[in-house]
Amino acid sequence: MILGQFTASIFIDNKPLPEYQVFKSTTQEENIMTCWIASEAGKEFEIRGGEISTPQYPGVRSCARADSIHCPSWVVLPPWTGTVVYDCSSDEKVEKKLVFKNIDFTDDDSALDNDTDDIGQIEISFHRGTFTKKRSVKKKSTKSAKIRKVNGHTLCAHEGKVHERLKKGRCHQVGLGKEERDKEEQTAYKNQWAVDPAIVFVFNYTSMEHLRAMCIVPPMPSLPIPVAGPSDDQSLSADTRIKGLETELQRLRAELASLSSSRKQKSSSVKSENREEAPFYIVIDD
Repeated sequence: MILGQFTASIFIDNKPLPEYQVFKSTTQEENIMTCWIASEAGKEFEIRGGEISTPQYPGVRSCARADSIHCPSWVVLPPWTGTVVYDCSSDEKVEKKLVFKNIDFTDDDSALDNDTDDIGQIEISFHRGTFTKKRSVKKKSTKSAKIRKVNGHTLCAHEGKVHERLKKGRCHQVGLGKEERDKEEQTAYKNQWAVDPAIVFVFNYTSMEHLRAMCIVPPMPSLPIPVAGPSDDQSLSADTRIKGLETELQRLRAELASLSSSRKQKSSSVKSENREEAPFYIVIDD
């Protein structure tokens, strides 16, 4: 997604995920771009965001979260254009990778009190302002001195059960995967925020099957009708697939016309019937 000077995407296996139902909303404090993506259980992912033009302001602070898991923030100082990558959460000592996993559903009503509001949403935001360095927690990393990771967080993720009524249409959540030593510098900054509204990208996620069921993604096309002939391992030609789909479309149209005609006849028959109630009998076997 692109909004103003900023861009954001979710990557799996170093490839950006397709985005569906993208729309923009605006408040006094934020300009928000929202979309849907298809998640895959067991897959690690990255949140990538950045600037696509030379900045004209003192600096930018970028923040990201996946469900309730907050990633260490970045402060970007000009002149800089490029990409920040969030793929983990850190407590300043170790970091754990972000990964999609299946939700552990339950019908136990005691789980209705669990806080699950953030499940199913990934967010990255950019806030303009002036940032003055206060302290460093670690040695400098190999990254450019123009960009710093800011303030680690406690490593935690939602591990409890989720009531099945709370997250209809969802099947995945974000968990913490492989653990590694955090080698990045953690830096604290004094912030002086600009008056410009923040830029926020929100990625709602669920499985591709759920996206199709919710009509967010078009359904899969029907398989072509096989034609008579010797079977082999070769793929059907384009002409054969087109003919099969045309035949299937004609069949469905005929079925729809028949159903519509049947409903009209039934409606006409009901209107002409005597509306007196039929006698009610009780049959008792000897």
